[in-house]
Amino acid sequence: MSKYNNSSYWMNDWDDDDIIVDQLSDNEKKSLDLYKLASSKRAISNFVNIVTNESVSVRFKERGDSYTDGKSVVIGSKITEPKDFDVAVGLALHEGSHIKLSDFKLLNDLYNLIPTHISEGAIKKGIYNSQNIIKNLWNYVEDRRIDNFVFKSAPGYRDYYRKMYDKYFNDKLIDKALLSDEFTEESIESYMFRIINLHNKNTNLSALKGLRKIYRLINLKNISRLKTSKDTLDVALGIFTIIMNSMADVPSDDNTIEPQKGGEGQSNDSDEQGSDDGQGSSDNTMSDEDFNDLMDSVGNSPMSGDSDDSPTGGGGMDIGNMPDGMSGGKPSNDTSPSKSSVQLTERQKQLLKKKIQKQEKFLDGDIQKTSVSKTDSKNLNAIEESGSEMKEVGKGVNDSYYYSNQTTQCIIVKKLTKSLWESEMFPMTHNNYWDIEKNGLIRMDYQNCVDKGIKLGTMLGKKLQVRGEDKSTVFNRQKVGKIDRRMISSLGFGNENVFQFTEIDSYKKANLHVSVDASSSMGGDKWEKTMINTVALCKAVDMISNLNIQITFRCTSENKPYIVMAYDSRVDKFSKVKSMFGGLRPNGTTPEGLCFEAIMKEFVPINNDLDSYFLNISDGQPYFPGNGFYYGGDKAERHTNKMVKMIESMGIQTLAYFIGDGYADGYDVKAFKNMYGKGAKMIDVTNVNQITKTMNQLFLQK
Repeated sequence: MSKYNNSSYWMNDWDDDDIIVDQLSDNEKKSLDLYKLASSKRAISNFVNIVTNESVSVRFKERGDSYTDGKSVVIGSKITEPKDFDVAVGLALHEGSHIKLSDFKLLNDLYNLIPTHISEGAIKKGIYNSQNIIKNLWNYVEDRRIDNFVFKSAPGYRDYYRKMYDKYFNDKLIDKALLSDEFTEESIESYMFRIINLHNKNTNLSALKGLRKIYRLINLKNISRLKTSKDTLDVALGIFTIIMNSMADVPSDDNTIEPQKGGEGQSNDSDEQGSDDGQGSSDNTMSDEDFNDLMDSVGNSPMSGDSDDSPTGGGGMDIGNMPDGMSGGKPSNDTSPSKSSVQLTERQKQLLKKKIQKQEKFLDGDIQKTSVSKTDSKNLNAIEESGSEMKEVGKGVNDSYYYSNQTTQCIIVKKLTKSLWESEMFPMTHNNYWDIEKNGLIRMDYQNCVDKGIKLGTMLGKKLQVRGEDKSTVFNRQKVGKIDRRMISSLGFGNENVFQFTEIDSYKKANLHVSVDASSSMGGDKWEKTMINTVALCKAVDMISNLNIQITFRCTSENKPYIVMAYDSRVDKFSKVKSMFGGLRPNGTTPEGLCFEAIMKEFVPINNDLDSYFLNISDGQPYFPGNGFYYGGDKAERHTNKMVKMIESMGIQTLAYFIGDGYADGYDVKAFKNMYGKGAKMIDVTNVNQITKTMNQLFLQK
């Protein structure tokens, strides 16, 4: 069973074996986390855009960021674990819906929207920060409107929202406090605590004067009646007015008053009657064990109250909750004062303050989120721009219990960008460490090979230009076709062959996918000759209108198979080859078939108007020793052959060149032919140009 709960349907690829993760080096763990972060952000962005039906920017929090700016959703970097990811999705949906529905300009103009008589009336109660209080009340009502939108428009995402509520609201200590005599004095602090938790099942509407009226004014069951932020502001002003009317004035000769206990004495409002706590008038203090029994119908988590960690799992908070006794019928007429049997310890009272602060920060959008460093931010941007992702591959290769992992993850780079090329995440480049201004950030050790390849490719391209030419042949004096005007005059002499037709002879479009083995064994002369010919093919194709080419390099990075789409003539300019290929160098081992499997969807199949070719260049057998996963020998050969057959099933003609250096033995040759079949060819390192000659012949065939 996957540990990824709500996201298990698409995050199973991240369901790493904890033992395997523990075996990774620090760099490998860091790399894995960065790819997880990039993938998680991509998923969260999709979720937000689906729910809001708008293109809302999602970005990671960097040092110095505050909270939602009304334009983009900011997410923290601590989201790679399931418990964190689900909460992050809920928060992102919440913030994204605010961006869609809330009027941030109205919020910025709040000072001018509060009537003077309300602010002046608050001062008589000793309240001098009425604007901030009204803002918090407004946030609460606006959040309920937003919550309702998400729950109704995207029911499939409700579980993410519930996880968010579990973290910030559903807490056993909050539940217990609502049933206790805490916050029952008519003060701003008491009202804010009770109002923020109004949609908790344990709410006691008799705890404070006016609380029942406030509840009815908000009308959670009919919150969808509020269509705009102005509507919710009007409700917030109404709540504040009720609070002020329920609080005693501050005597003119004294700035303090004796707090009034909630529930003691009669209220002038008829709808203040009734008690919904069901606690009776017992003076016996309820223990945590008794409280847990009371809360069995609410949640199953134990009540400790002695920790400031994540909420303890109270089940009181939900979007549509109505306090007991308020779902219908008349309220109770019992107005007798009562003292709750639920009481908090001093330790729990201190912890409660922190949990309330956490709720208030949530309302204000000031949610603590872990920032990413500048280096990580740069690497994440490189991963995102290049479309890099991980894909599970190799299923069935390790069918023995000797290996703890039955699959491995392959890193796929869909587009080599300059930011990735210069990034420490990219395994095929080395940085310059001196005179960077003159020589650039990346060492261009193979620029000479690129220059030679361009010259060779230019000659090849000139030979292939015939592919782009159409040859027309006109056949006249025919019995059918289009009338030849020059022959009309001969109709009077019995000539019936006055028609003509034109036959156009042209080459079909063609696509070539070149996959280059970039393992360390390809270094030296092999790599130089391979780069010359690879660049030559790119240059030649750039000169022909009906040819396309893709170049992929495969190697390993941080103990994972790695394949990068370095060049795609359909979307890239040839200048990319000129500026980047000189810095590419071989690295790692040979995860041959694993990389083919990872990009299987990227191969271009044939059709009536297109021929397609796959060209492999390598120098040995497949080999990849991963963590708890082994790829080599007969099993790897069979897996690679299986992938080659899948490519051929698309109608793609496959060619494979084994570049030898005089050291290859008979077993290497046999293994290569087993993998690539009839398309396998053996060439010497001094004769790599045979590749371009062969492709030249193929491209000129009709």
